[in-house]
Amino acid sequence: MQEITRITLETDMDLVLVHKRIMKLGELAGLSLAVQTTFATAVSEVSRHVIEYGHNAVLILAVRTDIKEPEQYLIAKVLDGNLNLTEKINENLVYARRLVDRFSLERGDKGIEIMLEYRIPGVQKITSARIRQWISSFSVELPVSPYDEIKRKNKQLQELAEKLKESETQYREVTDALPLMIFSINHEGQVIYANSWLKSFTGYDIHELNESRWRPVIREELFTEVWENWCHHRTTNKPLKREIELKNHTTQEYIWHLLSLAPMINENEETIYWTGSLVDIHAQKVMEQTLRDNKELQETKLLLEEKIGELNRSNEELEQFAYAASHDLQEPLRKIVYYSDYLSRYYAELIDNRGRLFLGNMISASQRMTQLIHDLLNFSRIYRENLHLVQTDMNVLVAEAMNDLDVAIKAKSAHIEVAPLPVMPVYPMQMRQLFHNILSNALKFADEQRPPEVKVYATMGEKQIQLTFEDNGVGFDEKYLDKMFSLFQRLHSREKYAGTGIGLAMCKKIADLHNGSITASSIPGRGAKFILTLPLVA
Repeated sequence: MQEITRITLETDMDLVLVHKRIMKLGELAGLSLAVQTTFATAVSEVSRHVIEYGHNAVLILAVRTDIKEPEQYLIAKVLDGNLNLTEKINENLVYARRLVDRFSLERGDKGIEIMLEYRIPGVQKITSARIRQWISSFSVELPVSPYDEIKRKNKQLQELAEKLKESETQYREVTDALPLMIFSINHEGQVIYANSWLKSFTGYDIHELNESRWRPVIREELFTEVWENWCHHRTTNKPLKREIELKNHTTQEYIWHLLSLAPMINENEETIYWTGSLVDIHAQKVMEQTLRDNKELQETKLLLEEKIGELNRSNEELEQFAYAASHDLQEPLRKIVYYSDYLSRYYAELIDNRGRLFLGNMISASQRMTQLIHDLLNFSRIYRENLHLVQTDMNVLVAEAMNDLDVAIKAKSAHIEVAPLPVMPVYPMQMRQLFHNILSNALKFADEQRPPEVKVYATMGEKQIQLTFEDNGVGFDEKYLDKMFSLFQRLHSREKYAGTGIGLAMCKKIADLHNGSITASSIPGRGAKFILTLPLVA
């Protein structure tokens, strides 16, 4: 293996140099642009991973021309001093493995070695003289000319725009798949986005609704009241909920819907637009009216209330799902965000006005994508799986969750004490996720003045069992207890504690799936106690 050049991996800025040099090496080796990009992407993914989790990492670019092996390979070898690197989250490594011909990861006394190899097509032998030329070209590497730089950046901008367009298409497909109307409006109440269900129900597209101010859809006698209510509420920057009747263009009937609006606030605490959803609650309203008008149906009211309760919960979940689908799509594609931000900061003056407009639109849209999709998938997975109760040793599930958190446990010198737990019928994957989320919270919200200590134990009752998770962390004010188990609700700022506010909401949903419940108690500064109650009979 003949080394060509090396790069120290310390910050994200080094990723630009990684990508540039790999593309150049691929070009020297005669690789096509697509292959260059594939190899560069694979190496960049590994480099990004070690920059985030590694220690004293270095990337060596080389070429392998073994006489005993007819095929020749471009080599990217990453050396890192973190022995625990392989135990961290490694989606980057999994993705990189699929992009190259050979991939290996070995651990040594001083750290790990990750090797990526990409075969050089063709039969022409790469000579020593040619390799020396390559090394020389990197040693005297000069900046590109301003003209070439502008042309290259414009091309990257077009490619990024195509990727953004693809991401926006995926987002539209997600919202169109939901059985409810989702839309966004500006401060004047004009629709700026709507999924296909809105036109399907009303019969009007966005332009027609804005032109008419929804007059053909809203009852005439309520039209003025609705708009006055909106004009008054938009100054509060608070979520809005109200029931409203909308005309179905197919049946010409007015159908009751639950309107939910939530403000999207930027970093300056300014509302930039509102996201909304309309959920069909007509069956509820008809049922409520029938119960009020017909006294004979009072005998069946208890049974009907149970059904209404289920419908209400379903509507609430749909509303939360719609809110998640529209809520602050954070960093949909890290590459798009990184390179577009880089272009904005260092090359804005080299791009023409139209390019800067496209770049601004790209940055604005891409900042609202990936995190939402990730959270939606995590939360919706609880609903979709074909669940079957299985007699499961709860000790095994806790052990697996602790194993997943091994790195965090060691990093914080945490001590987790688990008393013997029972064997009982549960949904194993969901229950393991619940254990993982609660233990992860205990580590995340540990008190900086003392090592985390967590106790897990069971209390048996006649008809139910309580699993208790007790920690010595920072605790919380119990007045926020209801808020803690709702989607996207946070008690702390993102700067202090990372997260999306979905972990405990998932725990509550998992408890509900088991016909159980979860609650918590705490004194600020003296730890917290989470109590999961499950029935003994499935």
